[in-house]
Amino acid sequence: MIRIIVLIMVLVLTGCSNPFVKFYQDRTGGFDLTKSPQAILPTGEPKLFQGSDPEIDFQRMVEDGYGLVGLSSFNGGNVNINDALSQAKNVYAEIVLVYSKYTGTRLGVLPLTTPNTQTSTTTLSGSAIGTGGYGNFYGTAKTMTYGTQTTYIPYNVELHDYFATYWIKRKPPIFGVYPVDLNSEIRQRIGSNKGVLVNVVIKNSPAFRADILKGDILRKINGIKLYDAKSFNETVANFAGQKILVEIIRDGKDLQKEFQLDR
Repeated sequence: MIRIIVLIMVLVLTGCSNPFVKFYQDRTGGFDLTKSPQAILPTGEPKLFQGSDPEIDFQRMVEDGYGLVGLSSFNGGNVNINDALSQAKNVYAEIVLVYSKYTGTRLGVLPLTTPNTQTSTTTLSGSAIGTGGYGNFYGTAKTMTYGTQTTYIPYNVELHDYFATYWIKRKPPIFGVYPVDLNSEIRQRIGSNKGVLVNVVIKNSPAFRADILKGDILRKINGIKLYDAKSFNETVANFAGQKILVEIIRDGKDLQKEFQLDR
């Protein structure tokens, strides 16, 4: 009985609700994925994989044509990582990657208060005068005392940092790179504030087939200067399905690539 009570108390300590749902953070900007022209909604059950390195896995997933839907991050103990599949269903994710790292053990004691009933027996004897004269009597009386007693039970719970990322398959991209703005170091090196850095190249995309590489700095598309990731996306959208000429800086050298964009 005590072991069952302790188990219940440990569950209270670690949290009974699904933490992957409770601590979920959206990365779509609140967009309804069922109405997205880019998302491919999964037709089967989501798949869960144990992640290795979040940064490396992020690059691999984007290269494979997946988009990040959201993430869950929290610290807890005795968590079933398969609970992440419930949140994956909620957000239409096809794949969820889960990471965990041991952070320590929580030690303490739990007060367990239980009823404590005590019975005492009193023996009575003596003599008394009755209608028939003197007589002796004997008897017992029981007294019930109600109270409580508290037992302190030690416990320990292993704690982990949990991190999960949720991914959905995307339709083939128009260009096929994941661009990021130039940082101050790159701007200083190339002597310009214009351009975007290629952080990921999506496999089998127009950029992939044209040998655009990670680390390339895209400067212009059809003579239009690129200032940041936003201007890159807007320019690419204007030339969907058309042939373009891209001016690139790679390892300090100027290059040009001509290729056809997808629609």
